Amino acid sequence: MNILIADDQTLFRDMMRALLEKEKDLQLVGCVGNGQEAVTVCCARPVDVVLMDVRMPEMDGIAAARLLQQKAPQVRVVLLTAFAERDLANLAGLDNIRGVLLKDMHAADLVQAIRLCGHDFYIAEKGCLPALANAGGQFAEASDPAKQNAFSSLDLQIITCLTRGMSNREIADHINYSEGTVKSHISRLLTELDLKDRTQLALFALKHQLA
Repeated sequence: MNILIADDQTLFRDMMRALLEKEKDLQLVGCVGNGQEAVTVCCARPVDVVLMDVRMPEMDGIAAARLLQQKAPQVRVVLLTAFAERDLANLAGLDNIRGVLLKDMHAADLVQAIRLCGHDFYIAEKGCLPALANAGGQFAEASDPAKQNAFSSLDLQIITCLTRGMSNREIADHINYSEGTVKSHISRLLTELDLKDRTQLALFALKHQLA
């Protein structure tokens, strides 16, 4: 899977470069500092997923996503934000966005999120959901777990624990949530992914290298 990083912060780009270089299935094709540069690269090279900061100079992430939808509609966009309520107000009609994540999420969860987005699943951080509900259009519908496959960082933590053979109680203790919360998340994931049991969910996670 070919990944492009678009962020105006050099430190963040360097951190992501170091992180992705450890993943054999994720190939970093470049790092750019604004949305216009991201569009240029995506039109010139094969890119599967763009990890795109919302706030960038010259062209921000949302404007770049709109332009990519016209010029390179095959590219999936994962938006990164530190200010969900202020940054996610104008997403209607952006069908190429597969994820909206907070920039302070755990690195391992971010890598898993990229993989899922590359397979056309939605990833939405819990902290972004109120803003997504107000965004309007198809993107707001996609943030509703009842309408599309939508994963949160908590889902990814539970899936990882499940692949390690942990029981619901062990998972709950490990992630500091109630056993009921773990059970409800697993049940929802099974329904959304049309899987029969925990074993199939674990196999799905291993197939897509989520654990």
